[in-house]
Amino acid sequence: MSIASSTDDLTRVPMSWDEYLALDDTPGEYYGGALVTMAPPGQDHQRIMFELQMHISQHLAPGTSVTQAWGWSPDGVREELILDLMVHDKTDEQRTLRTTPHLIVEILSSNRRDDLVGKLNRYAQWGAPAYWIVDPRDHVILTHRLEDGYFVETGRYTDGTATLTYGDVKVPVDVDALLG
Repeated sequence: MSIASSTDDLTRVPMSWDEYLALDDTPGEYYGGALVTMAPPGQDHQRIMFELQMHISQHLAPGTSVTQAWGWSPDGVREELILDLMVHDKTDEQRTLRTTPHLIVEILSSNRRDDLVGKLNRYAQWGAPAYWIVDPRDHVILTHRLEDGYFVETGRYTDGTATLTYGDVKVPVDVDALLG
């Protein structure tokens, strides 16, 4: 292994996929040939994640679950990302989800570039059908749908009550209360 490097609130430790899988505890994500660890989310991030999980839980399709801070590594991909929230088919998998979730939700924090560019592109390549970006700093929720391998913005919500959708599922949310 090489020496770790730090940028923003991330630390990158170069290692192989096999070295990453051999770790007893995975203290971060693995992409770009490195273990990527980050500072723990702040209180507002945690509150938004919890409240949004509760809203989504009330509107789940049968046979699905909503999970927070769990990994996704599609079959055949040698990377693993930790999603703030995801809706997925119920599963017995423990380490990481190997199938495609129905919805991915990222709550932006200080390392915005990874969520707005790097992860957005990876999730599209991996075939995630829906991606929501919750941005507390700019007080906006962006919703996206996958079309022809790219995410297309389907909604931009800055205040009031919004109905966020993924597939046929509709999730009503008070944007001001969630992001306030």
